[in-house]
Amino acid sequence: MKVVKLKENIYRRAEKLSKTRGVKVDALISQALNEGLEAVNEKTVLELYRNRKITLQKAAEILSTDIWDMIERVKKTDIHIDYSKEELAEDLR
Repeated sequence: MKVVKLKENIYRRAEKLSKTRGVKVDALISQALNEGLEAVNEKTVLELYRNRKITLQKAAEILSTDIWDMIERVKKTDIHIDYSKEELAEDLR
């Protein structure tokens, strides 16, 4: 376990929400951090793909998903998918 310092206002918001949800504040903060980190990771990976720093297959690997799910995620962000049939066939091998 690691200790993390939070600004007082953030802790108060977490405390209030934890009471509303009926959970412990540390569990709520842990869940919020986990979900936030996942969202930031996905945003970063999509940005790397948009800027052609990584391939669609690599993006899927980083996010621990399959190529089809990755295609759907890219579509939702309105990023152009620059992916040939040959590249798809190779990645599916």
